[in-house]
Amino acid sequence: MNYRINTTSVILVLLLVLVVVGMFVYTLIIAPTEPAPEVTEDVPPAEEVEGLIINAKHQYKDGVHTIVGKAEVPTRCHRLVTEPFFVSDDKSAVEVRFSTLLEGESCPAEVYEVPFRVTFEAVEDVSISATWNGDTVRFNLIPVGPDEVLDDEIYIKG
Repeated sequence: MNYRINTTSVILVLLLVLVVVGMFVYTLIIAPTEPAPEVTEDVPPAEEVEGLIINAKHQYKDGVHTIVGKAEVPTRCHRLVTEPFFVSDDKSAVEVRFSTLLEGESCPAEVYEVPFRVTFEAVEDVSISATWNGDTVRFNLIPVGPDEVLDDEIYIKG
């Protein structure tokens, strides 16, 4: 048997293999790669949180401070948790900590107003500040006399 090798066919096959190997090497080694996009959490920027203002009524009666107001949460499925935290040992400074907890999964994304009430014992001239999910916010306290009735409605003339 006499087999003849066609040199033109061999050269074309070798050239095709060389091109495929060259493309493979180029894409894996030589070609510039884009850096992966940075993954960020869905947290509002600090400017938005810093711009948050919480208005509330504040009453001091018989050694007890009561703060009543309303705050906005992202959806109806968010629960608002408020707690006083003494930031000094002599109870001369209190930080009211507001935090939101998501309790449902499928809620429409509409802002919802939730009432809150915080009470704590401290001296009358205590310094009161507030945080929202760990970030400092502006806390406007409207003084109410000790004989007045506190309700959850706040009317601010603008």
